[in-house]
Amino acid sequence: MFLKRLFILIIFGSFVASGNTQELTDTVKVHFLYGSKPAKGYKKTEAKLFGGIKGGHVNIEAHGYVLDFLPGKNPLLPSKKSPTGGYHLNTSTSIDSTDKWLTIYIPINTLQSQKLDSIFKTFSENTPYDYAIFGMRCAAASYDVLSKIGLFPELPVHKNVAKHFYPKLLRKKMIKWAKKNNYTVIRHEGKASRKWEKDEGIF
Repeated sequence: MFLKRLFILIIFGSFVASGNTQELTDTVKVHFLYGSKPAKGYKKTEAKLFGGIKGGHVNIEAHGYVLDFLPGKNPLLPSKKSPTGGYHLNTSTSIDSTDKWLTIYIPINTLQSQKLDSIFKTFSENTPYDYAIFGMRCAAASYDVLSKIGLFPELPVHKNVAKHFYPKLLRKKMIKWAKKNNYTVIRHEGKASRKWEKDEGIF
C-alpha cells in the first residue's frame, strides 16, 4: 500500500511540475500611446485628438502582426446584431516617432503563443463585440485578449469596461505588474508641442 501511494505521489508531482515549468519561447509586446492635447501656444498647429489627455491607444504585437481594436460608424453604444467597430490586424503599430509611447515586453510559452495566434486570426475575422464609447474600447479589449492567454484573470464585460475604461488605467496596472516580474519596459517621450499624460508615482 505504501509503495502504491508513493508511486501515485511521484506521478502526480511530475505532472504538476511539467505543467508549471513550460519554457518561455516567445514574446508579446503591448504598446501604449499616451493621451495628449495641444500644448500652450500650439493650439492652432496641433490637432485635438479623441479623448484628449484621457485618450491614447493600446494594441498588442506578436509574430510580426499588431492587433488593434478600433471604432466603427456609430461608436457611442455597441450593436450586438451588426457591429461596425472591432479588431483589425496590421503590420505596424501606427505610433509616430514624435508620439509619447511605452512598450512592455512579455515572455510567453508555446501554448500561450499558439493561443494568441488563434485569437489574432479569429478576432480580426469576426469581432466578438462592438467598439463603443460606453462599452468595449481598446484598453478593455486588449485586457480581454491578454486574459484569454492566461496573463490576467478573465473578467465579465461590465467589470472589464469599468476597470479599464481608458488606456491609462490598464497602463498603470501593467507597468506595476511588469516591474514586479522584471519584464522589459521601454518608454519614449513625445514632442514638446503637445501636453502628454503622466504616470504619477510609477517611474
